[in-house]
Amino acid sequence: MKVLIHLLFILAPILSFAQVKGSVDSMSFYFEFNSHEIYFQNKHNSETKTKLSKLKDQSLILRAYTDSLGSKEYNIKLAEARLEATKKFLNKSFPDQFSIRTEVAIGEDLSQKSDADKRRVDILVSHAPKNNSADLVTKKKRKFELNVPIQLEIQFVYGRDEVLRSSYEDIQFLMETLQADKTLFVTLGGHVCCGTDSKNLSGMRAERIKQILVMEGNISGSRITAIGFGNKKPLFVEDSEEHRQANRRVEATFYKK
Repeated sequence: MKVLIHLLFILAPILSFAQVKGSVDSMSFYFEFNSHEIYFQNKHNSETKTKLSKLKDQSLILRAYTDSLGSKEYNIKLAEARLEATKKFLNKSFPDQFSIRTEVAIGEDLSQKSDADKRRVDILVSHAPKNNSADLVTKKKRKFELNVPIQLEIQFVYGRDEVLRSSYEDIQFLMETLQADKTLFVTLGGHVCCGTDSKNLSGMRAERIKQILVMEGNISGSRITAIGFGNKKPLFVEDSEEHRQANRRVEATFYKK
């Protein structure tokens, strides 16, 4: 079922410079200033087209962004136009090859990216088999106890609340678990590494996961609590980048009322 959500707040794309587990691919189409036309003279767009041509029977999530110029209303309309251009291209070039699960017109990207990198549509491609939620959870063999925190492999770019692409498998687990049992609630605990958390980055990271669950999983925000714990509960001594990255995480605690 397609869902189009008009948003005035940021949901950053799932990025990666880490090893990908194979469950999700992320790619983008980039646009010229104030344009919604897809030009394949752009090297990145050409590479994205090639990647898409090699995929079949996948479910897509589309997120459209603009740069920081213009009003919020104008940027939402421009993001919508970029979504439509992307869908038109997919339907024309790859008929019946993809299903679009979610469409998100976000508008202005408030990240620290350059304006050229903000003018884009991100395409998230799920490689999970088309089974029901219960089957997917069973295949992952994930188990949890109520009121007991689960350590998930949800990790972030250093100093930011941008989720690493390799984390999306566990985000999907959260999504499917909450979708399968409407009586479940979850507390998301955000954690950071390296020094103080004066900007509440840990809380922002927990809130980012909540946003993904609400927008892409159609899960009620009233079932999700996001809390930041700062750097008070590290998993490892921060003596390497690998350990610091592991400490930048979100844990989940399921419960029922």
